[in-house]
Amino acid sequence: MVDTLSLNLKNCYGIGKLEVELEFKHKGYAIYAPNGVMKTSFAKTMLDISKGEQPSDLAFPDRDSICDVKLNEEPIKQEDIFVVRPYDEKYSPEGVSTLLANDDLKKRYEEVHKDIGEAKKDLDKKLRSLSGFGDRSRENIDSIIEGIFDGKYYDALLHLESELEGTKDATFGNADYKIIFDPKVLKLLTDDAVGATVEEFAQKYDELTESSPILRKQFQYHNINQVQQQLEANNFFNAGHSINLSDESGLEKTEFTTNESLLDKIEAEKLRVLSDITLRKKFDAFNAKLKNKELQAFRDYITQNQHLLPELQDLDAYKRKLWLQYIHKARDEYDLLIAKYKSGQEELATIVSEARADPNDWDEVIKDFNRRFLHLPFKLFVENKPDVILKDTAPSIGFNFVDGKDERVYAATQRGDLLRVLSTGEARALYILNIMFEVHTKWKIRKKTLFIFDDVADSFDYKNKFAIIDYLEDVVKVEDINFLAIILTHNFDFLRTIESRNICPAHQCRMAFKNKGEITLSDFKQSDIQNPFQKWQGRLTEAVIQIAYIPFLRNVIEYTQGKKNADGSDNADYLILTNMLHYKDNSEGLKIEDYKEVFKQTFPNVTFPEIDLSLGILEHIFSTADQCLDANDGINLEHKIVLSVATRIWAEKYIIGKMRSSDASYDPARKLTGHLVQDFKDRFNNQTEEIGLMKRINLITPSNIHINAFMYEPILDMGFGELKALYREVKAGLD
Repeated sequence: MVDTLSLNLKNCYGIGKLEVELEFKHKGYAIYAPNGVMKTSFAKTMLDISKGEQPSDLAFPDRDSICDVKLNEEPIKQEDIFVVRPYDEKYSPEGVSTLLANDDLKKRYEEVHKDIGEAKKDLDKKLRSLSGFGDRSRENIDSIIEGIFDGKYYDALLHLESELEGTKDATFGNADYKIIFDPKVLKLLTDDAVGATVEEFAQKYDELTESSPILRKQFQYHNINQVQQQLEANNFFNAGHSINLSDESGLEKTEFTTNESLLDKIEAEKLRVLSDITLRKKFDAFNAKLKNKELQAFRDYITQNQHLLPELQDLDAYKRKLWLQYIHKARDEYDLLIAKYKSGQEELATIVSEARADPNDWDEVIKDFNRRFLHLPFKLFVENKPDVILKDTAPSIGFNFVDGKDERVYAATQRGDLLRVLSTGEARALYILNIMFEVHTKWKIRKKTLFIFDDVADSFDYKNKFAIIDYLEDVVKVEDINFLAIILTHNFDFLRTIESRNICPAHQCRMAFKNKGEITLSDFKQSDIQNPFQKWQGRLTEAVIQIAYIPFLRNVIEYTQGKKNADGSDNADYLILTNMLHYKDNSEGLKIEDYKEVFKQTFPNVTFPEIDLSLGILEHIFSTADQCLDANDGINLEHKIVLSVATRIWAEKYIIGKMRSSDASYDPARKLTGHLVQDFKDRFNNQTEEIGLMKRINLITPSNIHINAFMYEPILDMGFGELKALYREVKAGLD
């Protein structure tokens, strides 16, 4: 099936109107568009479609835009378009993870992380419950652990192993972290006045504890309460045992033979400490600070747990002790996670090593890039290859510069430094690398795509420009998938090259023209692109070809014989043709017969047409130029050459006549058009309209038409209508 692209565009970034149907008998189309005609506008339009956006007219935003693009009679999908701009420093390819993952390695990698992740989930759930957040909470435990123990989550937990071995249960470890360390509570507790009140309470609390017959600063009521709970749980008293509590001196001991009697003593001591009038006043002073209703939960909690107030003197230290207690209470979950993590790291190290050695798509793309761009001063490599394969991470490209014995590696993070080192073309090559990867992605997943290449070879030197051309050839000739490409260019030599490589065959090369905002695409013939002179040999009976052949004939003589003879004298044939292309003293006397004589000597095997040999050459040029005014718009290379030559000769004749009206000895023999115009400006500087017209002539009509078809680019870019208008104006204004 032959793909067909239908374009119906109106008021899209300066494209007033473009209606055309492109039939892709071959995968590549080329559109040669002079600057300002349609190239950038078309690329922007297609880029908008690829983003799902509606194109508009930036200069006239109130105009209604039409953007109807169909592929095979169906509206083209945005994901089926990929626009490659001349350069986009910030561009990065998509689809990295799905394309580059080694399924086996990625599966093993994910299984290890899943195993570790399940164990982590259990520990985090237990810690959320212990700290008051609740086991269904989504509180981020990682950030709490990392903040308290000063390290990454797993590193912090690993560093706690030895410390946990000596950790015992403490009743302050049952405290509710969520309530005590609420941000608003912390703000209150860090107030100097509140801190002083807490300190006063703590001092009095310690004093009362020290005066107790059974309590100590290091053995407070919650400690003995813990002992009681353990004895009860282990049937200590039921087995007939008893326990003695001694005073601080050790001289007086009290025996307890039942759980109830011990519990009563503990509660009595608690009541004795907390009911102290002075301590009560100090607690009330603290409680009075809790005026904000949002601190109600903390006020209620601390009222029931006044023994925690001394801990609040050093919040950071208490926070650490508290979380150490939580982890101690979640020891089973902790031990399982650490075991899974340690064994997993060994397996992950093996997987990463295998991933680093594994050949993948990025290796293939970079290898291809390094092979194509041989003349760049660096070689590329993937810095984070294991992460690319295993973690769905975008590749980071490193750059290795080698200059003799000196070598320097630029990391991906040094991209800014690198771009300052590279030339414009070399920097653009990095952009092409990303494009190559995107193309590879689409090829790998067999994605049918319409590529729009917008002057991708611009700013490259010839060595690297041919690397781009070679790559485009692969894109349009890639197997197993139907890629389509429209290559936009304003470089005629580039057009010739991609046509000669059959990237875009001649029947799929177009030239864009703009007339009152409407864009039309005119067909190129292969001879128009590669060798118009050969085509012209079969059309020598046409007057326009006869005149267009004059500059070509002159260049053949220049390149084969030279402008001068061996003795230094002027080459007569070259001089005759020059006097046919410029107005000189003997130009009026030259006939077609003179042209034929030079022609036959240079091209003895080409038949000169049967025409009136007595006809003056200038008369023939001007009458032919008049006929060109009726020609339809198109590539019209021969018509443009004729109009350029005729316009220039007419202007030169006028200038010489005016100069000699002022100075009869004026000699134009060795003067080019630009010199003549300058002489006229110097002599007749008050004739501003004529001078303005002459400047346009000198700007628009090329002073030389060369044999190299590349040099026809300026005249190809020239609008045919503009040349017609200029010729008419010259005839009317310089008479």
